[in-house]
Amino acid sequence: MTKQRIAYIDFMKGLCIILVVAFHINHSVIGDHLNGMLQQFRMPMYFFLSGLFFKLYDGFWDFTRHKVNNIIIPTIFFLLIGFTYATLRGLAFNNFDFSAAFHSLPSNPIHLNAPLWFLIVLFEVNIIYYLLQKFLPRWLTIVSAILLSAIGYYIVDSGYYVQPYLDIAMIAMPFFVLGSESRKNGLLTNGPKLWISCAFAIFTLIILYYFASEINMSHRVYPNYFLLYLLPCLAIMSLLFLCQYIKRPVPIISYVGRYSIIVLGTHYFVLFPIKALISSLLPPPTIDEIQLFLLTLLCTLALEFPIIYFLKKYLPRFTAQQEFFTTGWKIAK
Repeated sequence: MTKQRIAYIDFMKGLCIILVVAFHINHSVIGDHLNGMLQQFRMPMYFFLSGLFFKLYDGFWDFTRHKVNNIIIPTIFFLLIGFTYATLRGLAFNNFDFSAAFHSLPSNPIHLNAPLWFLIVLFEVNIIYYLLQKFLPRWLTIVSAILLSAIGYYIVDSGYYVQPYLDIAMIAMPFFVLGSESRKNGLLTNGPKLWISCAFAIFTLIILYYFASEINMSHRVYPNYFLLYLLPCLAIMSLLFLCQYIKRPVPIISYVGRYSIIVLGTHYFVLFPIKALISSLLPPPTIDEIQLFLLTLLCTLALEFPIIYFLKKYLPRFTAQQEFFTTGWKIAK
């Protein structure tokens, strides 16, 4: 049976992934201040949206099976695409050391497809949250998530990292928990009235304008601990409440959002060749930096549509559109 989708959530996911693609094209073109404001939405909201649909499933092994199907299998698949892309690109330009690339895989596989750090962190966040939910009461789960985020922040602030991205997973926990709690409290369908949502959004924009600063989770760049959570949570909730009143979300954005995992895993191999091609065909001063940015973004998103169609039609089990492992995992008695 097909799950009923919430249209405005796909729209929010679409906004998220478009911001990710735009950031990877050229985040400096819009200026540091506006970029800082948008970063309050970008990755924190992605974790929030993932937390909205957290489920315990039928025990730990069934839960793990779902997360392997939806996160680990696509991660491996998109890494293999990255390895293939790097191999072909290197052979074309005669600068690819196959042996060196192959031997670097165990220690640093994500360099083949950098955006996949998010999927690794998301898997870790799901496992941590599952264990907290399973063994702790609800209020203590929330408190524990906040404590873990404080520990993760302290670790990064001290100049240390916990691989593979475990410190980032700890810092991402409150955003994920906020999503889960929002669904439990009915905020997906019972937000405030429209005038309150608009007033809240205006208040949030003012706060973001004066206080927003860089948040780059993959590079472990954060503001102070208080602003790290206050500003993104204000931004996320204001957008959530406003989007509930969108009766007909923009279909293109919603479609990209529905298959955002495919766009996340493939856009790196689209945008760089497109940007290089446009730069060679239309060198400065034919187009300026902003025009190059917009044209690259539009062409990249346009090419993602046939990529989405192909992968969901012919390789759905590798892109989280169908289950790769279709039976529960149980420990033999």
